Amino acid sequence: MSNMSIPTPCGTAAILRVYNDEERRAELMQDLGADVHLALRRDQLIHREYDFSQRAAEALYAATEGNQLAEDAFALVVRSAVARDPLAVVGLLFRQWLDLAVRQLTADLADRCEDGQRVTFGARQ
Repeated sequence: MSNMSIPTPCGTAAILRVYNDEERRAELMQDLGADVHLALRRDQLIHREYDFSQRAAEALYAATEGNQLAEDAFALVVRSAVARDPLAVVGLLFRQWLDLAVRQLTADLADRCEDGQRVTFGARQ
Protein backbone atom coordinates (compact mmCIF):
# COMPACT_ATOMS: atom_id res chain seq x y z
CA MET A 1 0.00 0.00 0.00
CA SER A 2 1.10 3.54 -0.59
CA ASN A 3 1.46 6.29 1.98
CA MET A 4 -1.49 8.51 2.84
CA SER A 5 -1.20 12.26 2.49
CA ILE A 6 -3.39 14.44 4.70
CA PRO A 7 -3.55 18.17 3.91
CA THR A 8 -3.00 20.56 6.81
CA PRO A 9 -4.56 24.03 7.25
CA CYS A 10 -1.22 25.77 6.59
CA GLY A 11 -0.98 24.32 3.09
CA THR A 12 1.47 21.49 3.75
CA ALA A 13 0.60 17.82 4.03
CA ALA A 14 1.22 15.18 6.65
CA ILE A 15 2.40 11.91 5.17
CA LEU A 16 1.33 8.79 7.03
CA ARG A 17 2.87 5.45 6.28
CA VAL A 18 0.36 2.61 6.11
CA TYR A 19 1.14 -0.22 8.53
CA ASN A 20 1.47 -3.81 7.38
CA ASP A 21 -0.40 -6.58 9.22
CA GLU A 22 2.44 -7.35 11.65
CA GLU A 23 2.91 -3.69 12.57
CA ARG A 24 -0.83 -3.20 13.01
CA ARG A 25 -1.04 -6.30 15.27
CA ALA A 26 1.98 -5.15 17.33
CA GLU A 27 0.44 -1.71 17.87
CA LEU A 28 -2.93 -3.24 18.77
CA MET A 29 -1.24 -5.57 21.28
CA GLN A 30 0.66 -2.65 22.82
CA ASP A 31 -2.47 -0.51 23.14
CA LEU A 32 -4.61 -3.34 24.52
CA GLY A 33 -1.82 -4.38 26.90
CA ALA A 34 -1.79 -0.88 28.39
CA ASP A 35 -5.60 -0.95 28.66
CA VAL A 36 -5.53 -4.36 30.38
CA HIS A 37 -2.94 -3.14 32.92
CA LEU A 38 -5.05 -0.07 33.65
CA ALA A 39 -8.21 -2.17 33.96
CA LEU A 40 -6.45 -4.48 36.43
CA ARG A 41 -5.21 -1.56 38.53
CA ARG A 42 -8.66 0.08 38.57
CA ASP A 43 -10.58 -3.21 39.01
CA GLN A 44 -12.65 -2.47 35.90
CA LEU A 45 -14.88 -4.61 33.75
CA ILE A 46 -13.95 -5.85 30.31
CA HIS A 47 -16.93 -5.71 27.97
CA ARG A 48 -16.78 -7.97 24.93
CA GLU A 49 -19.25 -7.70 22.08
CA TYR A 50 -21.39 -10.86 21.73
CA ASP A 51 -20.15 -12.10 25.11
CA PHE A 52 -20.56 -11.35 28.79
CA SER A 53 -18.67 -8.72 30.78
CA GLN A 54 -16.08 -9.79 33.34
CA ARG A 55 -13.94 -8.17 35.98
CA ALA A 56 -10.46 -7.74 34.60
CA ALA A 57 -8.98 -10.12 37.19
CA GLU A 58 -11.54 -12.81 36.33
CA ALA A 59 -10.92 -12.34 32.62
CA LEU A 60 -7.20 -12.66 33.29
CA TYR A 61 -7.61 -16.04 34.96
CA ALA A 62 -10.17 -17.22 32.39
CA ALA A 63 -7.79 -16.37 29.55
CA THR A 64 -5.31 -18.93 30.87
CA GLU A 65 -7.79 -21.81 30.93
CA GLY A 66 -6.83 -24.33 28.30
CA ASN A 67 -3.30 -22.93 28.01
CA GLN A 68 -1.18 -25.74 29.46
CA LEU A 69 1.85 -23.54 30.11
CA ALA A 70 -0.23 -21.00 32.05
CA GLU A 71 -2.07 -23.70 33.99
CA ASP A 72 1.23 -25.35 34.95
CA ALA A 73 2.65 -21.99 36.01
CA PHE A 74 -0.37 -21.29 38.23
CA ALA A 75 -0.14 -24.76 39.77
CA LEU A 76 3.53 -24.06 40.53
CA VAL A 77 2.55 -20.84 42.32
CA VAL A 78 0.00 -22.72 44.43
CA ARG A 79 2.44 -25.54 45.26
CA SER A 80 5.06 -23.00 46.26
CA ALA A 81 2.63 -21.14 48.53
CA VAL A 82 1.37 -24.36 50.14
CA ALA A 83 4.95 -25.51 50.73
CA ARG A 84 5.52 -22.20 52.55
CA ASP A 85 8.38 -21.20 50.31
CA PRO A 86 9.74 -17.71 51.01
CA LEU A 87 7.38 -14.94 49.93
CA ALA A 88 9.95 -13.67 47.44
CA VAL A 89 9.83 -17.03 45.64
CA VAL A 90 6.03 -17.17 45.65
CA GLY A 91 5.86 -13.56 44.48
CA LEU A 92 8.31 -14.17 41.66
CA LEU A 93 6.40 -17.24 40.47
CA PHE A 94 3.12 -15.33 40.65
CA ARG A 95 4.61 -12.42 38.71
CA GLN A 96 5.75 -14.81 35.97
CA TRP A 97 2.26 -16.34 35.80
CA LEU A 98 0.75 -12.85 35.76
CA ASP A 99 2.93 -11.76 32.83
CA LEU A 100 1.95 -14.89 30.91
CA ALA A 101 -1.74 -14.39 31.71
CA VAL A 102 -1.70 -10.72 30.66
CA ARG A 103 -0.09 -11.65 27.33
CA GLN A 104 -2.72 -14.36 26.78
CA LEU A 105 -5.64 -12.05 27.66
CA THR A 106 -4.23 -9.29 25.47
CA ALA A 107 -3.86 -11.70 22.55
CA ASP A 108 -7.43 -12.96 23.05
CA LEU A 109 -8.80 -9.40 23.06
CA ALA A 110 -6.70 -8.50 20.00
CA ASP A 111 -8.13 -11.52 18.16
CA ARG A 112 -11.64 -10.28 18.92
CA CYS A 113 -10.78 -6.78 17.68
CA GLU A 114 -9.32 -8.17 14.48
CA ASP A 115 -12.54 -10.15 13.99
CA GLY A 116 -14.46 -6.86 14.10
CA GLN A 117 -15.80 -7.18 17.64
CA ARG A 118 -15.76 -4.27 20.06
CA VAL A 119 -13.82 -4.57 23.31
CA THR A 120 -14.30 -1.84 25.90
CA PHE A 121 -13.25 -1.28 29.49
CA GLY A 122 -15.50 0.29 32.10
CA ALA A 123 -16.04 0.90 35.78
CA ARG A 124 -17.86 -1.63 37.90
CA GLN A 125 -21.35 -0.60 38.98
